[in-house]
Amino acid sequence: MLLLILVSYVNLSIATSERSRALYSNPAGLSIHSYPEFSVRSEDYWVSMNIPFLGFAGGIRFMSDSMEFMTGTSPLHYKDKFSLGYMYSSWDDRYTLGAMYRPHKWASLGFTTNFPSSEGYDFTFGISVIPGWDRLVLTSDFFIDRGSDGTRYLIQSITGALEIVEGVKLSIGYNLDDLKNNFEDGKIYGGLEFSLGNLLFGGYHGEGDSEGIFTASVVPYPTLFKGKDRSVVIKIEGDYPEVPDIQGFFGREHSFYNLLNLLDYIKERKVIDSVVVYIKDNSLGLAQAEEVRKLLLGIAEEKFLIAHSDYLGFKNLYLASAADIISLSPPGMIYFPGLYLSKIYIKGALEKLGIEAEVEKVGKYKSAVEMFTREEMSRYDREQIKKFLDDLVEVVVGEISDSRGIEEGKIKNLVDSLGCFTPEEAVKEGLIDTVAYFDEIKTLAGIKGEGKMWRGKSVPREFLLSDPPKIAVLALEGTIIVGESSNSPLDIPLLGGSTIGSESVKKELERLRKDKSVKAVVIRINSGGGSSVASDLIYREILRLKDKKPVVISMGDMAASGGYYIAAPADKILVDRTTLTGSIGVWGSKFVTEGLYNKLGITHDIVKWGEHADAFGGHRPFSHYERKIFEKMLQHIYDQFLEAVATPRELTVEEVDSLAMGRIWSGLTAKEISLIDEYGGLLDAIKVAGEEAGIQKYKVILLPKPLKFLERLMGVEENAYLPILKLIQEPYLYFEPARLDFGR
Repeated sequence: MLLLILVSYVNLSIATSERSRALYSNPAGLSIHSYPEFSVRSEDYWVSMNIPFLGFAGGIRFMSDSMEFMTGTSPLHYKDKFSLGYMYSSWDDRYTLGAMYRPHKWASLGFTTNFPSSEGYDFTFGISVIPGWDRLVLTSDFFIDRGSDGTRYLIQSITGALEIVEGVKLSIGYNLDDLKNNFEDGKIYGGLEFSLGNLLFGGYHGEGDSEGIFTASVVPYPTLFKGKDRSVVIKIEGDYPEVPDIQGFFGREHSFYNLLNLLDYIKERKVIDSVVVYIKDNSLGLAQAEEVRKLLLGIAEEKFLIAHSDYLGFKNLYLASAADIISLSPPGMIYFPGLYLSKIYIKGALEKLGIEAEVEKVGKYKSAVEMFTREEMSRYDREQIKKFLDDLVEVVVGEISDSRGIEEGKIKNLVDSLGCFTPEEAVKEGLIDTVAYFDEIKTLAGIKGEGKMWRGKSVPREFLLSDPPKIAVLALEGTIIVGESSNSPLDIPLLGGSTIGSESVKKELERLRKDKSVKAVVIRINSGGGSSVASDLIYREILRLKDKKPVVISMGDMAASGGYYIAAPADKILVDRTTLTGSIGVWGSKFVTEGLYNKLGITHDIVKWGEHADAFGGHRPFSHYERKIFEKMLQHIYDQFLEAVATPRELTVEEVDSLAMGRIWSGLTAKEISLIDEYGGLLDAIKVAGEEAGIQKYKVILLPKPLKFLERLMGVEENAYLPILKLIQEPYLYFEPARLDFGR
């Protein structure tokens, strides 16, 4: 972490002293805007250090005949609004108890008392105000001392400080004696503070008195000089989950949103003039890559952007094509032979095992059931997948063509030639610009070290940081089930991985509905669907939330079937053009396992009450009558699905039905047929949510909160494994597991 060195004039008011300087006047300030600091005060060379994460401050005072010490802490505090602290000083063997209260960002009150007092008691009070402009601070300290000769009331000081330009501050003060004396007996002093970026010079001078403080802080103060242009390195590698997670045992929060936020910060940061993005193996889906690429294009418009990689597949070439220069390591290669989507069919395996799949569906394109009943794609499934892949090619190949200045026809020819190129061949074909190692690219960009970037906040001018309105981003990722959400290491659809539990989501949505500080909600969905019951329960809760505040949906790589169901009631739906969505349909199943049991020598015998009590049992198939009832139930759920989409989307049921039938759509086409409202990613959805709520400045909060180390150590929940066991006998809104291979 960058350590910034600061020197400032002495401002040791009971009401305003913070961090390391609080040890000189009011220990309650040790926990206000608490950042690590180190200070040296010129009077007797007092040295103090504030270590907030240890809750401790300590110091040494070099007096003329001795070296003394002081210690302090502020263990009780609440959001920088109120704090209590105490300290001990060895030179007078006294304890100081302090309190600080900040009712508003424009006002601060302080109080201290010392004990044991020489005689009686003494109190010091401080008040400081920012009268409508954060560059002007007015402060006054008062002192009450009761001793053997009575009580004295003193005004210790009256001070005004004005920051005339950013980082340059002038101050003037007046020290007074006992109020029984004349006002004219006070002393005037003045101070100047001048910032040169990470150096700030200052001090004050009065009648026969002068002093200054040297401070080293990990957090910068406002400064006039913004520093030199910088070059930074960003690595895109590893997993980027939609649901926030914690990296490592005690690491930072990590999610796809965090990556977007970092890139957006770089785009807006004026002092950064060149960026190297090192694209390594990563888990980004194609829709996520589309949004990341959009931000990289924004960076390239304002700064010099170099993309470097050791290996480029279809997706990573798509990302890299946003850069001004693409570099590939000498031993690397480019491999992009095209896109394909593969499915698995287990009908033959079930037959060999003696298991019969009893499945029904509504929608000719609802192909999830085909994995149990067919050995290859139906013509309807092949039709919808071909259309989906054609849309992806239109987006991805079209944008690579525009950025690299290569005709789309030539790119297709390169793909059909197997799409495998050495670095030198890739340069010749115009796919990349240069062949170099990463350290050589850093040298080209003027980066000497690791190219890390400081994203810390600066010391605020206000006494109390305002709490802006919030926009909540609730990430929902995985298979939708009834019950609680969970996550397991077995990341296989239906068999493990993340689940979206209806009860967990309902609790989050209810909290957001009641939280008045949250002005709008963005729901980020990455799901192929799941339980129809769970989907409807979440749908209902979103409707209730929508009655109180705007709800905007942001679709990730996939929001299909049940994933689209829960998206439908929102005020606005945003998708990337490569998102897979739609699949409005329903299917249900049971598996007759009697044949398997017979092979194993296992038999069943039944005693029942009710003619159809065992209709969903695995020991026999449906009767004709039972199948008709099952079909009727699925049709009812399908009709509900159509109505659930038609009403909020302002379409007729017939219009929705013509777009439904279980068919998948790309985000590119979904806008044309009114299933979504706008193209855009997660950051765009947050911006739209702010517009819907009528707010321009806001704080983004990510939900659900990631599990902490100890919570993860306790193990996975009951729903973490085999969610298919909770779904196998439910009507099912799901786009079946399929593998879309677009290369890394």
